[in-house]
Amino acid sequence: MGFSRVAALHLVPFLARITLCAVFVPAGWSKIMDQAEFSGPAAATIRTLTGATPDDAKRAVFGQELSPPSDAARAESEAPLKARKLYGVAVLLHDHQLPYPVAQAWLAAITELVGGGFLLIGFFSRIWAVGLSTAMGFAFALTTLPILKTVGPLDLEVATFTKAAAQVALFTLSLGIVFTGPGGLSIDQAVFGGGGRRETKKGGVGSIDSAEDEG
Repeated sequence: MGFSRVAALHLVPFLARITLCAVFVPAGWSKIMDQAEFSGPAAATIRTLTGATPDDAKRAVFGQELSPPSDAARAESEAPLKARKLYGVAVLLHDHQLPYPVAQAWLAAITELVGGGFLLIGFFSRIWAVGLSTAMGFAFALTTLPILKTVGPLDLEVATFTKAAAQVALFTLSLGIVFTGPGGLSIDQAVFGGGGRRETKKGGVGSIDSAEDEG
């Protein structure tokens, strides 16, 4: 087996897994363990999602009364607050009217943290890669795609272009693990076996059969 084939089957997936781990583990850890300050509508949304909104503002949000909340209640609900960074994701999901935004934000953060770690050692790699590619697909669709529809890819600001490129790259690497597997340098290969070993065996049988046919 030549170096190019060895690299394609084992080295490239291993490097992809290292890259995904290096990006997703710190990102997931930060979302869960670090706090950020939210204010304005974002703070009001977080208070609503966590049940900390003042009663009259909460009733108005959930349609229990037609009159808008008082100025004092609105100011109180939009006052700055500190919360886990993952609540920023929950606000984004809520703004796009997706169900269970807090639960989905926790799921995304845990998938990044735990999935990135397990990808490094190559354990249940395809399952975690599906989760990470899904997270990146949603991130691209909710944050970058609306901007692309407005200004086009050639007119993006540098920061937006960099974020879009990172999202596409991480999505592609994760999808590559889904389709090709983690490679030979992984627990999955050691425990469950892999296509490479079977292909080698088949190749050996094929060469024996060819030799017998030629004989």
